[in-house]
Amino acid sequence: MKRLANILVFLALILTLVPAASAAPSQGWTILGNHVVQPGETLFCIGRAYGVDPWAIATQNHIVNVNLIYPGVTLAIPDAPATLPPGPVCAPQFGTTPPPTPVPPSEAISCGSCTCAQFHTIVTGETLTAIALHYGVNMWTIAHCNCIYNLHYIRIGDVLCIP
Repeated sequence: MKRLANILVFLALILTLVPAASAAPSQGWTILGNHVVQPGETLFCIGRAYGVDPWAIATQNHIVNVNLIYPGVTLAIPDAPATLPPGPVCAPQFGTTPPPTPVPPSEAISCGSCTCAQFHTIVTGETLTAIALHYGVNMWTIAHCNCIYNLHYIRIGDVLCIP
């Protein structure tokens, strides 16, 4: 019981030290609008939707791990323009500008400028490691050719270039 009390005191102390998330700009950015995270979205696809730096979105919303966002969370999108490498683009939820045109998989390989021997559509339960073993290709090479920055995050339905 004493251990539980100590843990609760520790948690209360942490909560008083951690600043609460606010809608005010963290870096002096103006806010373009709010985006509610949908299942399967990443900060990079959200950044591509608005032409905004994903790291700025993370900073603005006090996100420590840019690879971990949750559906249903409302993100303030700062006015921090950036040019991002090709990849998935989320559907914009505000603004009058038409959404960027998604890049076809055959053209989305500029990260590594690879020649595709074949294409692979990701299905439920697959990992990049399993796909690499199946084709006999190094998973780092597949990641590089497909601009994958987090080897543990691939999306069902995405089409991979297999060099």
